[in-house]
Amino acid sequence: MSNQNTISLTASELGYLWTGYSINEMSIWYLTIFREQSNDEDIKNLYRFAIQSTIDMLLTRKEILTNEGYPIPVGFCETDIDESSPPLFTNRYMLNYLHNAARLGLDFHSKSLALATRVDICLYHKDCLTSAIQLYDRVVDLLLTKGIYLRTPTLPTPISPEDIQKTSYLNGWFGETRPMNSMEIANLYSLLDLLIMMETLITGFVQTTKNEEIIELFHEGVKIVKKQYNILSEFLKEDELPIPPTYSAEITNSKKRVFSDRIMVSHIAGLFGSLLSQYGFSLGSVMKHDLVAAYTTQIVKTGVISEKYTKFLIEREWLEKVPGAISRK
Repeated sequence: MSNQNTISLTASELGYLWTGYSINEMSIWYLTIFREQSNDEDIKNLYRFAIQSTIDMLLTRKEILTNEGYPIPVGFCETDIDESSPPLFTNRYMLNYLHNAARLGLDFHSKSLALATRVDICLYHKDCLTSAIQLYDRVVDLLLTKGIYLRTPTLPTPISPEDIQKTSYLNGWFGETRPMNSMEIANLYSLLDLLIMMETLITGFVQTTKNEEIIELFHEGVKIVKKQYNILSEFLKEDELPIPPTYSAEITNSKKRVFSDRIMVSHIAGLFGSLLSQYGFSLGSVMKHDLVAAYTTQIVKTGVISEKYTKFLIEREWLEKVPGAISRK
């Protein structure tokens, strides 16, 4: 099994290699802009590190796919960004953006590794995961150093282990209800962090495009994200837990083009896909009926807006096709 020269890529390996290439390639342009727009040398250095790690990943992905005879995604180019544009976001938000990006990277690379079997592919994904861990560590360290890392709350320490004794533990609508457990709290905060990042990003994007259809699409997207933030925040209020603040004040008043319409819509479409994945993961650890209902409802709403963004991209031929199975009909 170790002779990769005689073993074809599995669908799982191909899917994550190809999709990972597309994500990394698009990320380069966002990382480049935010590196240029930051006036904080610590943040600039962090973005330089992220860019170099992403380039290294891209080169290896390209080599593997090329050797296997698969076409490389075209992606984006220099015309999709304007490095001379003034900052669209503050340093605080750009650091928060990288924090969320590092988290999503950890999720993606760990799943890629879990679905790989060929020796060289496994080794590659291990390297990617190591790079993602290093980036995450550096981002968190800088957030802590600057005093802007928002920790989730601490909880009282139980005296002894305790079994669930009543089925009312599952309740959430009527009768005896309970506060959220630590897993439910952890995943809820993770969802809120992603929603906060998306709200700010889409709101900033609206300022820099003149395309009315895209403005309407962004307005609809940010409306859904804000509503979900408000709905999920209510669960924290009920348990008297702190609500993470939004970053809406971290957008500058610049209206100059920073990114092309295509790369902006593509990025938001991808983030809605990540939001769907996060909802699905979070749903797996929920035991409260009201939280299950909230997640299930928001999964449907997120799926609808995600499909709308995808259709928009397809109609303009802005979306590349992921390699798939051959129709035998």
